[in-house]
Amino acid sequence: MKSQLNDQPFDVLEIGFETVESKNTGLEAIRLTDEPYKGIIFQYGKVSFTPDEQNDKLHLKFEYDILDQNNKIFKEEIFEKYIGDLLQQLIMQGVAENSLTYTGGTDEN
Repeated sequence: MKSQLNDQPFDVLEIGFETVESKNTGLEAIRLTDEPYKGIIFQYGKVSFTPDEQNDKLHLKFEYDILDQNNKIFKEEIFEKYIGDLLQQLIMQGVAENSLTYTGGTDEN
């Protein structure tokens, strides 16, 4: 799945989650701990930023895979906004703590 988020606020809500090991890949995954998505496990895939110089904005794009839907029924676009907010939260926290690490993939530039 792919998602693109525009106009994200810098003061995102704290979203509850914990990291778990994926049973399928052995890599880290994220389990959401707050309703309405409590128990859903997913992994982010490719994350990129696209500048919008005309509007002086930076758009966040990301891919993700749901590993366990935990029998939840939800609207995909609302879920994508939710995990997009979480991704933004993780990135901002990583920048603030100087703890961002790039792993996997290839540099396409």
